[in-house]
This record gives sequence, structure tokens and C-alpha cells, in this order.
Amino acid sequence: MLLRLNDFPFNEIAAIMGPPLACLTSILFLNSTLLTSTLMANDWSYFTGPDYNGASSENEWTANWDDDGPKIAWKAKVGTGAASFAVSGNRVVTSGSSKTEETIYCFDRNSGKTLWDYTFDCKFEKREFEGGTAATPTIDGNHVYNLSFDGQLHCLSLDEGKVVWKAHLVDDFGGKLSQWKYASSPLVQGDLLILDCGGDENSTLALNKETGKKVWGQGDENAGYATPTPIMQGRKAAVVVFKGEALVAHDLKLGKRLWELPWETSFDVNASSPVPLSNKRLLVTSGYKDGRAILLDINDSSPRELWRNDEIKTRMSSAVVHGNHVFAVSSDGDHKNSLICVSLDDGKTVWSQKGFGKGTLTLAGGKLIVLGEKGTLTVAEATGTGYQPIGQAQVLGSRCWVKPVLAYGHVFMKNNKGQVVCVDLSS
Repeated sequence: MLLRLNDFPFNEIAAIMGPPLACLTSILFLNSTLLTSTLMANDWSYFTGPDYNGASSENEWTANWDDDGPKIAWKAKVGTGAASFAVSGNRVVTSGSSKTEETIYCFDRNSGKTLWDYTFDCKFEKREFEGGTAATPTIDGNHVYNLSFDGQLHCLSLDEGKVVWKAHLVDDFGGKLSQWKYASSPLVQGDLLILDCGGDENSTLALNKETGKKVWGQGDENAGYATPTPIMQGRKAAVVVFKGEALVAHDLKLGKRLWELPWETSFDVNASSPVPLSNKRLLVTSGYKDGRAILLDINDSSPRELWRNDEIKTRMSSAVVHGNHVFAVSSDGDHKNSLICVSLDDGKTVWSQKGFGKGTLTLAGGKLIVLGEKGTLTVAEATGTGYQPIGQAQVLGSRCWVKPVLAYGHVFMKNNKGQVVCVDLSS
């Protein structure tokens, strides 16, 4: 699904998809949305999940494992990096780096068998952490889109891993590398592939997803590290991109800038993806000493702040929302290395629990799935009545900055050294 059905502007997406499909858009979109919801509800094809909010509605899984921990379905080694996972059907895609190369891997979801891999030249860089890959591959239909930290963009076939087309954000579009290079995952909307490119005139870039040809480019801001997020701006389909010093919204069809919200943080690191919510609201978080969380009303022509909380400080992990509460791993400040819960109504901190380091989290079936920085998997209730863990197990060693993904009852996790573990939580 592109966006929630009750928010979706059929006329806008018809224009994006082109005249031949315009007259059929409403009927086809409704039918395909219902079909996709039924058959592919468990897919996780984009970094922030099926609804771009870090959450899955999947609930056919359990955290009630015994003292030996959850069942390990399979393990793998993919090379150094912080790329997470994209899942479509029985295929799981991720990537990793070696000294001179980057490799994109496709595994069988249940067995961990390597179905294919694609390797290309990419000189390794540490970049003040373990280094290697940073962006997560994106799956759209039979295509996999992968952006390397140095700007190489590949479109591969999901079935065989063959190159469909490739481009380079720096060489082909004048992209400008930020201090820690590229980390933003490609976003597919309709026929467009949206990228945070940086540089003059093409800071936010839209390519034709089938050919890699430029459709539009806008802005001259330095790129950030978060993934682009689709939103509704009034009745317009739009996209927000978290740049190094601002949050910028663009009209999806032509790229016209709709608004800009200045957002400065230490080292220009805005790496947490904004979270779209119902009633035209947007939750934005960032980290380091200037980090904060802000809830925005984006129904009008410019965003309006509803509340601000300076105690949430997310570095690379994004927040999730369940019911009337926001949950995040806060890496700095008074709640350093803590899982924190904040009221969605007024932004006030409700509770926090230390011990997660600079971990990452996702939400599935109303439960928090947290991968601590030291490799501990924790499943806890997403509730405002205090920290309520359901299950906890040590599943990885070393440092873990990689977002865990739950799909089809399996949780896919990886540490920065590239050790992958898949646990089977299917009920």
C-alpha cells in the first residue's frame, strides 16, 4: 500500500501514474489495496514498514519462549554494516560490506538459504563506527533498490538478483555526501523512487523507478540520514525528507517545496525517520544534546507544533506509536540508553527503563520488539502503565545498531559486524 486508503487522493496518484491509468485509478487502487492487505499483510518491504511508521499489525506470533530462549530458525554472515531487512513473501533482503566490496543478499525466509547475492566494488570505510553499509534495501514488486553509502544506486530483480538498472547519486545527479555518507533508504511511491541526494537542485530527487531516469529534483540542502516519509499535506500526496538542518516537505507529483521546518542538531545528524499519524499529524524525533521530539499538525499549508518533549533523544532509531503513547530508545540526556514512553496527548514523559544502550525497536501486534545495543532481544507490552517485559534473551553479541524486523512470525536481527540471526516466534 502507498498510504492509508481513507487518506489517499486518487486524483493525485492518477496524475503521478500517468493518463492511461487515470480513469481506472479509483477502482484499481481500491481492489489492489484490499488484495494486498489480505495476501501481503506480513510483508516488510521498506525500512519503516508497510505503513511507514515502524509498526506491523501482525499478531500471529508469541514471546512466551522458555528459559532456553526463542527458537533460532537460522543464522548467516553478510559483512559489516547497519543495513536492516526488507521482507517480501519468502524472500529476505539485506546487505553488508567487506574491504573492497558491498554485497546484497537474498535469503529464503524460513531456511536462511542464500537464494542469490550480488556484489559490486565499494571501498570499505569505517566512518567512526564499524562502518560499511548504512541504508536498508527496499522491495517493490519484483524490484530491489539498494543505495550504498558512497552513492551507488542499484535496481535488481527480486527473483534472480540481476541488474535492471544502476546509477550514481554523486556522479549522475551531483549529489553531495554528508559527513557519514548516505544512509537513507530509497522510497517508492507510484512510479517514483524518492531519494535524499543532497547537493544543488537535486537535494531531494525523484527517479522513474523502472528506468532510473530523473523525473524531478529540488533543493540544495545537505542530505540527512533518515528515510523519506510519505504524508498527506491537506489533500496533496507529499513526501517529507529529514535533511541535515531542516525537515522539508515536497509535493509528490512535481517536487514543489510545500514547507520547511528548521531542525539543527549536533553534527547535523538527523537519522530518525519521522512517523506519520492519523488526523494529519507527524511525529519527529532526533538525538544528541539538541535532540527532541515534536508532534506536528500538518493539515494546513505550514506545520503547527502541538507539543515538544526534550527528553526523547533518538540517534539512529525511530520512535513508534501505539494507542496514546510514543515509545523510543533515547540515547542521550537524563534518559540516556533508556526505553522511554511519552504521552501522545500532551508529550509528557510517562516512564523510562534503562539498559538498552543505543538500541533499536519496532512495534508488532501492539508489542514492542527491542534489540538492545549489546544484542539482547526484549519483547514488552506497549503500554503507558510502566515497563512490562514479556520475554528477554541474548541473541547476538557485539554492537547492534540495526533495526529488528518482524515478518511472518519471524524476527530478523543483525549486529554491526554482519552476524544475522532469525528467530521463529510464530504461534
